[in-house]
Amino acid sequence: ALSRFFNRYAWPTRTLIRLARREAERALDRARPRRGPKPRLLVVLDLVTLEKRGLFRALPLSFFHGKWGLHLGVVYLVHGELRIPWSYRVWRGKGEKSLSLLALRLLASLPPWMRKAFRVRVVADTAFGTIRFLRGVRELGLEAVVGMRRDRRLWGGERLADLRRQGSRVHLRGVSFPLWAFRYRYPLPGGGWEWRYGVATFPASPRTLLVWGRRRFSIEHFFKAMKSEFSLGQFGQRTALGVHRFLVLSLLAYLLAHWVKLASEEKGCTWWEAGREAARRLFPELVALILSRELSLLGLWPPPPGKGVENACLCGICGRCKF
Repeated sequence: ALSRFFNRYAWPTRTLIRLARREAERALDRARPRRGPKPRLLVVLDLVTLEKRGLFRALPLSFFHGKWGLHLGVVYLVHGELRIPWSYRVWRGKGEKSLSLLALRLLASLPPWMRKAFRVRVVADTAFGTIRFLRGVRELGLEAVVGMRRDRRLWGGERLADLRRQGSRVHLRGVSFPLWAFRYRYPLPGGGWEWRYGVATFPASPRTLLVWGRRRFSIEHFFKAMKSEFSLGQFGQRTALGVHRFLVLSLLAYLLAHWVKLASEEKGCTWWEAGREAARRLFPELVALILSRELSLLGLWPPPPGKGVENACLCGICGRCKF
């Protein structure tokens, strides 16, 4: 039944996306200060692979870093306590349009008012560390902190890994404008650590570069919550439209739970608790329908006749879900 709802019924997916984005823009506009310097908006770019097994002939599945599945380029906005998954696009893997071009198109989808109201700073990992991406970000008038391979060559012939001074001004081969390099220790899963490198398109102290470079990992917490609590990647649909609608509803569920979590007086609640609270507040009729089905399976609903509760509200909230 759910697959049929995703694939065959003509409900307005684009209208739902526009509505969610409009509410997200209002939340951002309310959160930004009206006085003082222009606030910064962190835009995190990353690629997530939704691993799949089986035949999905209508989907552009491919290999990337040893993983077979659907690859999504995701834009994630961070401002204060606000976390907003803004947009995504499917990357079809090697041999198709480059990942850098896909990322630049995602950045170009940011509304003009957002660039005027905020100082947008883009953070991305090494997969986006290309000359095309650095040039494109600069042409869009944005600042960026991007991971780089340690063997990238400079104009002088040395490699990025040869630098020992944090915050050094460097000129990468093929890039006509200066960059500022930094490195940090990255813990390895099996124990130990290694040096990771990155560059920024703006001058800053070594500490500032490290702080902004590490903020990229905020999207990793987002992906973890999406996969464990909001079913990202657990789709069973075999058409592009069905998968697109599933992903849109999954992201919307995260956004609604996040807003409820921010408004909750109880601090430190889990995503599971926030999701249940969002369902109670926003969809009381759905909660009541699920409860009535469980009671019916147990033989406890409907109540015996003559008890005077045939027309009572089942959930006690909406006043409309009468059995």
